[in-house]
Amino acid sequence: MIKKALLLGVLIFSLQQAVAQKIFVWCPPSAELTPNNDKLKGLNINIVLSDARIITDSTRVECSSQDLLDIVANTIVTNYPAAIINILDTNQYRAEAQKEKITVRIGVSAYHSASGNDVSTAIGNAGGNFNWGALPKNKWNSVAGFHVVIEDYRTNELKTLTRDIANIVSRPNIGGALTAKKALFEAYKEAHRELLYFIESIF
Repeated sequence: MIKKALLLGVLIFSLQQAVAQKIFVWCPPSAELTPNNDKLKGLNINIVLSDARIITDSTRVECSSQDLLDIVANTIVTNYPAAIINILDTNQYRAEAQKEKITVRIGVSAYHSASGNDVSTAIGNAGGNFNWGALPKNKWNSVAGFHVVIEDYRTNELKTLTRDIANIVSRPNIGGALTAKKALFEAYKEAHRELLYFIESIF
C-alpha cells in the first residue's frame, strides 16, 4: 500500500511538472474592431512580419506561426480599408525599405502562455529592448509582444520610428488551460490595440 501511494505521488508530481513546463499557444479570436474608413487613406504601406518566438517540442501549439502572422496582418488590412496595404513575405523582413512607400516591420517576440517563469523560455529576440518586469510565480502568465519599426520613405529622407509593445496578463493558477487561454487573448487584444495606435499615430 505504501509503495502504491509513493508511486501515485511520484506520478502526480511528474504530471504537475510536465504541465508547469509546457508552453501553450492558441490562435487569437477575430478582433472586434470598427474599420477606420478615413485613417491612412490612400497611403501605400508595406507590411512585413516575422516570428521570433522560441517554439520547442514542449510547446502545445494550436496556432501555427504562419496562422498567427496572417491573423495580425489581416486585422491591419481590415482595419484600414482606405489604405493601399501590401503584405510582404517573411523573407523580406530585413530587406531595404522601398522608396515612395511606408514599410511597417512587425517582429513577434511573444504570444504564448505558461505557468510562472516558464513563460520566459519562449520569448524571442525580435529586436528592441523589451522589459517584461517580474513574472509572478505560481500563476498563469500570458504574454504578447511586438517589436515594431515604421520606415517612412515617401520623401527623399527616410524617417524611422520604433516601439516595443509588451503586455502581460497573469491569473491564478486554477482553471487549467482555459484560464491560460483567456489570459492570452486578453494580452493579445491589448498588445494589438497598441500596435494599431502606433501605426496610426505617425500619419
